[in-house]
This record gives sequence, structure tokens and C-alpha cells, in this order.
Amino acid sequence: MRGQTSAEMLILLGAILIVVASMFYLGVGSNESVVVMQAARDGAENAIAALDTKYGCSADIRGVGFDAGMIAITVSIRDSPAVYNFDNIVKENIRVAALKYIQNGVSGYFPVTAGPVKTSYYTYDVRVEVLRVTK
Repeated sequence: MRGQTSAEMLILLGAILIVVASMFYLGVGSNESVVVMQAARDGAENAIAALDTKYGCSADIRGVGFDAGMIAITVSIRDSPAVYNFDNIVKENIRVAALKYIQNGVSGYFPVTAGPVKTSYYTYDVRVEVLRVTK
């Protein structure tokens, strides 16, 4: 009789271990997307602060979206300077900063050059949309 109790206990412990491991795996995936979204927002805010200081314009993040690894950041700009291709400057600075912050959030270091960040779940990239606000 003692051997039977031990076998039942091993089956019970095995089932508990399988449930805990699967919940852990699912939790890590959802946590990664939250970390990446917050890192992208932090990088965009950092880039916007630098652009505000350099060009004297005012910019705000209107929204951050996520769809299958592509992060869409929408930015509104007021009082933009008369600089040639200013929208492209804004897009590139925000994209690079967001990708660097995503790399830091996922792996713990800031890369020298920014590029799409590959993880076990997604390959993260950033698309920036600029809306000019005029009065």
C-alpha cells in the first residue's frame, strides 16, 4: 500500500508542475509585450524631449499601438520649425530611440545602432506617424 500512495503523489506533483510551467510560459509572453510597449513609449518621450529642446517645438504622444510585433507611435507636433524634411527627422529620431529602449528593456543594454529587436515571441519594429497641429 505504501508504494501506491507514493505513485499517486508523483502523478499529482507532475500534474501541478505541468500546470505551473505552462502558466509561467504564458505569463512571460504577455509580460514581454508590456515591457516592450513601455520601453517604446519611454524612448519616444526621450526623443521628443530632445527634439523640443533642439528645435523649440512642442510634441506629444497621441497613442502607442501594437500589432504582431509592429509598434505604431502617433505623435502630434505644434509650432514646428521651417526645417526641410522635419517630419522625417522626427520619425527617424523617435524610431531609433524607441528601438534602443526596446533593446534595453528586453536584453538589458543599449545598442550602438538601432534595428528591429528579435525575441522568441516577435521581431519588434517601430513605425512613427507625425501629425502637424496648426492654429
